[in-house]
Amino acid sequence: MPDPDFAFTPPPEDLLSTPKHRIVARVPGPAEAASAVDALASAGVDGSQIFVLCGEDGVRRLDPTGQHHGLRGRLVRASQTVFALGDMISDDANFVESGGFIVTAPARHDDERRVVTETLRDHGGTEMRYFGATTFEEIS
Repeated sequence: MPDPDFAFTPPPEDLLSTPKHRIVARVPGPAEAASAVDALASAGVDGSQIFVLCGEDGVRRLDPTGQHHGLRGRLVRASQTVFALGDMISDDANFVESGGFIVTAPARHDDERRVVTETLRDHGGTEMRYFGATTFEEIS
């Protein structure tokens, strides 16, 4: 059970860019998100770089149409749609809107990638994706 004073760290405001060297996972609720964040930090992942998207603010930050980020946001989201990221962003926003949580953590090298993947999976993480410098892949 998460600490009642636990507050999730939101990602930086500029969420329109594609993540780089990060793993993104869906977790079902706040208890799983809190335990995943704690476990990742305990495993040596930089806690200041572990972010959680949830609630209305999470949906606004995902901003599938780019409308909350002005003309630049709409253009970025339009180009991402061409490269198949748009559907993924919309699906993630729908997941968060329905009460789910998105946890994202750095994975800069193979060992960190393995630790983050295993930890998120152990805490209910599903539909995980790894974003490299210029590509992304789904993690099974």
